[in-house]
Amino acid sequence: MKNNIIIFLLSCIGGVFFFSIHTPLPWTLGPLVTTLIWKTVSKKSVDWPKPIRNTGLIFLGYAMGSPFTLQVGQQILGQLPGMFLATFTTMAMSLLAGWFTCRFTGVGMVNALIGSVPGGLSQMAVICEEIDGADVAVVTLMQITRVLTVVFIVPLLAIYGLSNHSNPLPLFSSTAPLQFEQFLPFLIVCILSALIARIIKAPTPYLMGPVIGTMALIIQGYDAPHLPQYITAIAQITIGIRMGADITFDGLKNWKSVVLYSFGGVIAVIIGSLAIDYALVTIYGIPFLTAFISTAPGGITEMGLTAMTVHADVSLVVAYQLFRLLSMLILGIPLIRWWLLKKATHKVLQPNL
Repeated sequence: MKNNIIIFLLSCIGGVFFFSIHTPLPWTLGPLVTTLIWKTVSKKSVDWPKPIRNTGLIFLGYAMGSPFTLQVGQQILGQLPGMFLATFTTMAMSLLAGWFTCRFTGVGMVNALIGSVPGGLSQMAVICEEIDGADVAVVTLMQITRVLTVVFIVPLLAIYGLSNHSNPLPLFSSTAPLQFEQFLPFLIVCILSALIARIIKAPTPYLMGPVIGTMALIIQGYDAPHLPQYITAIAQITIGIRMGADITFDGLKNWKSVVLYSFGGVIAVIIGSLAIDYALVTIYGIPFLTAFISTAPGGITEMGLTAMTVHADVSLVVAYQLFRLLSMLILGIPLIRWWLLKKATHKVLQPNL
């Protein structure tokens, strides 16, 4: 408990520092970097409780779902073909980047493909356990490289390259008190939605449950009150600490080469996605900034926070990111797993032919 209090206070300081130097997502990246530095200097692991991180995700889920309207829902339904296009193209580019990583680092095709898929760390770890020849350490390193690259690069480009909101708001500019009576129904629904999402094993249940639950209440006619900025900042801090606590590079060989090619592959995917963004802008008339964040190969949490920061269409960004994640989990990853298992079986049987 004492160490958790120390790391939380240090992470708050890190968040304030990152905010003062105008770093994108300061309340997430500040605690993440602070936790990594603490682990390196103290040579101790950080045991940050998941329930605390999950509580932060619930509040962020509400914040991301609260801008939803019926008009936004109709817009999302009308853009399903665009979501298919973005998902397929991003998947193809990511797998191509994985192939190059395999060829120039020698990590093996299994590790390269699983490590390049823009899915999730936990899902990739499960797949590694089920496929012969998969190295959890290599896959984790590649996935961490992908996540960190997107978390740093995409917000930086979005805020300082594509957005008109490059000037940061004052620290905790939203000082209006929370309307608790109005927020209480949303809080109850968000908690229940998170628990239900966990029971049915939905991806990122503590985030997506509250997002969907909040949208459902808005559809029913409830008005979603705005969360004070300090609440979303604390929620981001709890998530940043957990991200930093989960990152480890122990016991990995050739890690510099793997990181280098993984980083280059992610940059190539981000650049390649610009063509998809222009297509979405042309076809659907959505702002380029929203399209850019929607198609970035990151995670729902990080891209949703980025959209909130630059005042992009949060609901549309979350919809695109969720559609890709579900497509990866339901179709993409099982197909990759089937192909890898088939390839491995063929190699085993081939000498007997």
